[in-house]
Amino acid sequence: MATAKNEKTTEIQSVLVIHQGAIGDFVLALPALRVLRKTFPTARSVIMGYPRILELVEKRFYAEEIVSVDRKGMASFFVRGGALDADLSGFFSSFDLIVVFTKDGEGPLIGNLRRVSQGRILHVTPFPPMHERTHLSEHLLRELRRYSLSMPGQEPRLYLTRADQERGANYCERKGLTFTESTRTIVIHPGSGSKRKVWPVDRFVELMRRLERADGTRALVVLGPAEGAEVHKAFEAVAWEMGPAAPIFLKGLTLLELASVIEASRLFLGNDSGITHMAAALGVPTVAIFGPSDPKIWSPWGRHVALVRSNIACSPCSQETFVECQDIQCLKQVSVDDVLAAVSHMAREV
Repeated sequence: MATAKNEKTTEIQSVLVIHQGAIGDFVLALPALRVLRKTFPTARSVIMGYPRILELVEKRFYAEEIVSVDRKGMASFFVRGGALDADLSGFFSSFDLIVVFTKDGEGPLIGNLRRVSQGRILHVTPFPPMHERTHLSEHLLRELRRYSLSMPGQEPRLYLTRADQERGANYCERKGLTFTESTRTIVIHPGSGSKRKVWPVDRFVELMRRLERADGTRALVVLGPAEGAEVHKAFEAVAWEMGPAAPIFLKGLTLLELASVIEASRLFLGNDSGITHMAAALGVPTVAIFGPSDPKIWSPWGRHVALVRSNIACSPCSQETFVECQDIQCLKQVSVDDVLAAVSHMAREV
């Protein structure tokens, strides 16, 4: 005889998750998404959010389909009591369960979803309370436990397909790397979503030089518009100096393409950023340089993750201090030797 829990599970034939967070927030939500996927394994699974991020999980365990939160008519669901888009109303009404990651459980989005949906709607607060120092992944799992949804395992994990992996290998081959060389590369990401979380670029450059001198390590450097002109110029200058040993720049890649290249590398090194969270979730040995953020809440989780940070009194800092701080000593006090020590330790561990 089926248990009551199993009976409730079989009633759910379709699940929609609405998550509008940035890449780091989304990666740290993966353990919670895993609980939903495992609890309702036969249900149609759809995630609404930002497609450039969600492509990491489309048809890759977590979702059969992804939908843009910026689609036409969505704005009507963020206005309390107004006329709702007919097509989206029909879309939302097709789900037996809708899980909404949003700060305001009584806000217009959930209120309007209740107007059009006969299914169950669960509210998940996307961040822990300010006074708590609970890791974000743990907080989200705790949120689901309020609805009697739980499962062992808290480590964020991304699952690339064989085609993804071949795409990454082909990219490295086009850049002149053999398969063996590509598996020995270190991916370096000198940027972050906030410039206040960025280790000085001259130290990244010096680190890269010393790694190449020590064991011939070839660096793949992630450079995009967010890194800014100063970072681009610094790495382009050192590339000219290093000649054949110069880093290979990863530019213009989608997140999925970048993930495919990172997964093939032997180590990832970066700041407190969404890309660093992605690398850890791919299972790649990851060294993360942290400054103002609280690692108890925001650290990347993975089987092989090392944090490098200074122990000055003001770090981690409050939101007010973060906005006002002009010096960022917490990052300036992290030396190249500190990061090299973490890289060496990680190399021995794996």
